Amino acid sequence: MNENTFHIIITGESGCGRTLLVKKKSLRTVLVSAVLLILLLCIGTVAGLHQRKDLLALEQQIASLTLSIDGEGTDAVSQLSNALTEARNELTRVELEKIQLAKRYEEEVDQLKQNQTELFEGSISRLDERSKIIKTMMDQIGVKIEVEEDPNHSGGLYVDPDSMLSDKLIDKTDRYLELVKKLPLGRPINTKISSRYGRRSDPLNHKKAFHFGVDFKGRTGDKVAATGDAVVKVSSYNKGMGKYVILKHVNGYETLYAHMSKRLVKRGQKVTRGQAIGLVGNTGRSTGSHLHYEVHYRNKTVNPMKFMQVSKLLSSK
Repeated sequence: MNENTFHIIITGESGCGRTLLVKKKSLRTVLVSAVLLILLLCIGTVAGLHQRKDLLALEQQIASLTLSIDGEGTDAVSQLSNALTEARNELTRVELEKIQLAKRYEEEVDQLKQNQTELFEGSISRLDERSKIIKTMMDQIGVKIEVEEDPNHSGGLYVDPDSMLSDKLIDKTDRYLELVKKLPLGRPINTKISSRYGRRSDPLNHKKAFHFGVDFKGRTGDKVAATGDAVVKVSSYNKGMGKYVILKHVNGYETLYAHMSKRLVKRGQKVTRGQAIGLVGNTGRSTGSHLHYEVHYRNKTVNPMKFMQVSKLLSSK
């Protein structure tokens, strides 16, 4: 028998048998392969179990993280929603405050406009009243305001006359006041009147005569004031008037101041209302210290009384 060969006899119940010849080397190879295969299977099983365990642990971690993320996400969404709600509420509050503030400003602006309108209307009324008073005064003393309109020597922007009512009244009033400033209004000396304008008995010869001015009592040296802005036309002396001054005003008016002790102005000099032009005296044809005062209009004497009656009106302006 060959020692390198195994004889394997297989018999059945009938007594028949089979003989297999297997080489020892081949059988050893098969056994080794089987053992290796079993080892590999065992190792693979153990590795698979470990991997399964790690996979389960990983799945648990993933599940835990998912829950954590879901919870944090819900909180974040809730916080964001609350923040948006608060922002909307704040925006609504600010908008309401802005609306209320704008409404208050509109009411204040309307009130200011109303106050301005009332002040404007009041100013217009006062200007118109003042203008009418001055106009009435002018009419009473016979003064007319003359403005020469010449379209060939004028110009300027076109302005709707209705929109310039206040300016028109102001301009009219200014022109009236400027004229009043130059007219011989008021008293040259604030003393009692000793002789009025018109017919009288002459104080020297006691005959009937006509007095062309008004005499004011006074003491020698009292100041005599110009009754309006003017230019000195005459500053001189004669036997009848003594030392006297004649002032030339606007619109053909002149005033005469006589019997003064001293003249303080010269011919051609400009004077203003209230300026001292001389001192009370007793020069010329006179019975005592006094001031003789005359008003002339276009070389004719007029009663100075109606000019002096507006002195209170002038002092109130």
